[in-house]
Amino acid sequence: MPSLDKSEIATDAYQRVETPRAISVNVPGKATSSESGSFDAKKEPNLRKQIVHGGPTSFKFTHLYRFATPLDKALLVVGIITAGANGALFPLMAIVFGDVLTGFTNIPVDMDTVNKAALDFFLIAIAMFFTDYLSYVTFYYSAERQMKALRSEALKHMLYLDISWYDENDALQLSSRLTGDTVKIKDGMGQKLGDSFRFTVQFIVGFIIGFVRGWDITLVMACVMPFMTISLGWLIKTLRIKSDWAQKVYAEAGSVAEETLGSIRTVASLNGEQKAIKKFEAKVFEAEKENIALHKMSSVVFSMFLASVWVMYSIGLWYGGWKASQGNTTPGDVFAAFFGVLMGTSSLAQISPNVTAVSKAAGAAEELFAILDTASAIDAEKEDEGIIPETCQGKIEAVNVNFTYPSRPEAQILRDYNVTIEPGQTVAFAGASGGGKSTLIALIERFYDPTSGTIYLDGRDVKTLNVKWLRSQI
Repeated sequence: MPSLDKSEIATDAYQRVETPRAISVNVPGKATSSESGSFDAKKEPNLRKQIVHGGPTSFKFTHLYRFATPLDKALLVVGIITAGANGALFPLMAIVFGDVLTGFTNIPVDMDTVNKAALDFFLIAIAMFFTDYLSYVTFYYSAERQMKALRSEALKHMLYLDISWYDENDALQLSSRLTGDTVKIKDGMGQKLGDSFRFTVQFIVGFIIGFVRGWDITLVMACVMPFMTISLGWLIKTLRIKSDWAQKVYAEAGSVAEETLGSIRTVASLNGEQKAIKKFEAKVFEAEKENIALHKMSSVVFSMFLASVWVMYSIGLWYGGWKASQGNTTPGDVFAAFFGVLMGTSSLAQISPNVTAVSKAAGAAEELFAILDTASAIDAEKEDEGIIPETCQGKIEAVNVNFTYPSRPEAQILRDYNVTIEPGQTVAFAGASGGGKSTLIALIERFYDPTSGTIYLDGRDVKTLNVKWLRSQI
């Protein structure tokens, strides 16, 4: 051991102080040697199992807007109104088209009717331009503003979560959620949501026009609607469930990639490239198998959905033609009803990817908001809570301290631990790995709180002190 110059350190600075030995209980099959509460290297933190939901079990779509300001809500209202207006304008062309057909069937052609229809088409085009523009701008602007607030709040909350929470959750997976899931949330809150409103209104208005111009034709065409609705509902529900699962698996794969690339020198020095590749591929392959199986079934359901749409068109066209041949209606009413239903049902095919995006956004937000709703056992964020002493002498006392890491409750690290360290005294903790050496320092810094017993600093319980001030003294 190298000698120390006595002029540098006072001779009375070192005193041999015997402290009660910390007790570490080793459980067969469990890794308990780490003093920091980390997992055994073979036990990989799995965000799918370890994220603790502090909020309600059921997630409502309105929860997405927890960071919406009054301006965001106003933009959302404008976006919904303009998207709905845009959706209503499109099937209105069925009425104009029916009037045009009536004008063409007259001999000679009724040019007044044709001219009026042409003007109506022009006015509808102008209205659709402005409503579409306002809808896109308001939804995008509102979503972007809220994502900025969400990302900032999520990072802030994660930084101030207590260390015991990180013992049970992989920080690398959390970073993947912070970057990847917020993109999905923004996508579902932006224009995809506006398109969902647009196509929903288009469907409703299209069928209203159909019932007004030919209720029986519309009913005949609607006979296949139950099958279409059930298949579309199943598709949306299944995609949301599988999307939640896939997001978690990809977060785990991203964690492996980040950890490997972040320690590339160590990986290369140990020839661990192939091991890292296999570990990453295992995660990706797990998602690949599920996604292939899902999309095989989804392709069948969606194909049957589109086929039923064309069956509905053929039934409506045949029945409308038969009714017109009997003199019970005019060709204009037949085509107005037919195209009203056609434009309404065509929105169902277009609404599917948009509703799926909204569903994925809700799935991504559920996990991310569960983290935001997790309360930190030791809150270091608030600067006005706790005592801030004017001076700090540095006397440390541990009285009857018992402690187990929350991530490993079966292994008791400290049992009835007592030690007193006077100001200016230098104490070295010695012992086997897992004996509680760094654990005591973590308790003094309030990374954790003792299971029982008390840690004192200058005679004050560290739990009563301001956390930021306490850590600034160490």
